[in-house]
Amino acid sequence: MAATGIISKLRTYWFAPANNSPLIVFRILFGCIMFMEFGGALYSGWVTEVFITAPFRFTFIGFEFLQNMQGPGMYVYYTVGCLLAVLVGVGLFYRPASILLALMWTTVYFSQKGHYNNHYYLMVLICWLMAIVPANRRASFDVKFGLVKATNECARWCLSVFIIQIAIVYTYASIAKMYPDWVKAMPMRIWFEKRTEHPQLGFLFASDTFAYFVAYSGILFDLLIVPALLWKRTRTLAVVAMLIFHQFNKMVFGIGVFPYLAMSLNVFFFPGTTFDNTVGIEKNIFNYPAYSAQKQRIITILLSVFVAWQVLTPLRHHLYKGDVVFTEEGHRMSWRMMLRSKRGSAVFTVKDKNSDSTWIINPTDYVLRYQSRNVATRPDFIWQFAQHLKQEYKERGYDVAVYCKCLCSVNGRPMRFLVDPGTNLATAPWHPFKHNNWVLTDYK
Repeated sequence: MAATGIISKLRTYWFAPANNSPLIVFRILFGCIMFMEFGGALYSGWVTEVFITAPFRFTFIGFEFLQNMQGPGMYVYYTVGCLLAVLVGVGLFYRPASILLALMWTTVYFSQKGHYNNHYYLMVLICWLMAIVPANRRASFDVKFGLVKATNECARWCLSVFIIQIAIVYTYASIAKMYPDWVKAMPMRIWFEKRTEHPQLGFLFASDTFAYFVAYSGILFDLLIVPALLWKRTRTLAVVAMLIFHQFNKMVFGIGVFPYLAMSLNVFFFPGTTFDNTVGIEKNIFNYPAYSAQKQRIITILLSVFVAWQVLTPLRHHLYKGDVVFTEEGHRMSWRMMLRSKRGSAVFTVKDKNSDSTWIINPTDYVLRYQSRNVATRPDFIWQFAQHLKQEYKERGYDVAVYCKCLCSVNGRPMRFLVDPGTNLATAPWHPFKHNNWVLTDYK
C-alpha cells in the first residue's frame, strides 16, 4: 500500500503541466554539443586513430561483434552522426532523428572503451532521454512544417528527469572523492607536477596548498552544486561557480565537451518563463491530451525503475572484493571521475600446451600506445588482450596458455601485481557482476 501511495504522489507531481521552454532550449544546445562531439572526432583524427589505425579495438566485454565497426566507412558513420545532431537541434524529423542519434552514440560507446570518459556514458543517457521527451513541440521545423502540433507545455517529468540525472552524477562524483588518497591530494599532486612549467599557472601547480584546495573544492563543488542551483538565491552564483570549475578542468585536463554539456543542463533549474523570449511563445496551441491514468502509472513506474538503476549502479563496487580504485571492478558507469593516477607495465607469456614453445609478448607491439596503457592498468583489458592472443595463436594452429605479469601503481605507491601471474587467462572466466579471483586486491 505504501508503494502504491508513493507511485500515486509521483504520478500527480510528474504529470502536472510545466512550461517546456527549458526543454526546447536544451534540445538546441544538445544538438550543438552532439555535432561538436561527432564533428570534433572527425576533425581531430580521433576516428582515424580509434577505428582506422588501431589494429585491435577493446570493446565492452560482450560487444565484441562491434569490432566490425572498422575502416573508412566510419567517416561516413560520423558524418551521419553530425547530420542527425543538426536535425535534433533544429527539431526537424525530431523523433526518428533523436532515436537514430541515440542508437549511433550508444553503439560508439560500447564499441570502444580505450578512450573512456564518464561524459560518454552521460551522453548515452541524455540521448535516450531526449528520444522520449517532446522536445520538438516549440521553436522547431517540425512545428513550422506542421509535422507536429505546437504547445508551450509538457509534463513536469520531462524536465525533472534531467535534474534527477545531473543530481545523481554530481552527488556520486562527490562521494567517490571522499577516500583517503583524494583527501591527501595525492592524485592532484601527481597531475600538477607534470604542469609546473605552465606559463601562467605553473606557480600554482607547484604548490601543495593549491593541490589541497582543488581536492577539497572538488568534493564541495560536486556535493553542493545541485542544491545551489535549485535554490533561487544561490542559482546565479552556482552558475558562475560551475563556469569557473569546468573551464579550469577543461584547461588543465582537457575533458572534451563535458563542460558544455554540464552548463547546458543548467537550463532545467530555471523557471520556464526565463526562456520564453528566447524560443518564443506559441499562440495557436492545441490542448495537449492528458495521458490516461494507466499510461501515467506505467510511465511513473518506468521512470522510478530508471532512477533506482541510476542510484544503485554506482554502489555495485561495494559488492566486490578489493578497492575499486585498484581493481577497477565497478568503476565504469559510476561517476567516478578524475579520481586516481595509475601507471603500470604488462608483459604476456604465451605457452604452447603441446610443446616447449614460448612467446613473450609486449602489448606495445600489438596495440597503440594509449591502448597499452589501459592493458597495464585495467584487468578487463588484460583479460581481453589474453583472449585476443589465444585466438591469434589458435589460428596459427597452437593450443596455448596465456599468462600476464602486470605491475601497477596507484597514486604514486610502489608497484604491485594487478593480476595473478600464475593464472592462465586464456581459460579464466570473466565475471561481469562479481569479483574475478585472478584480480589481486593488495595495492598498498
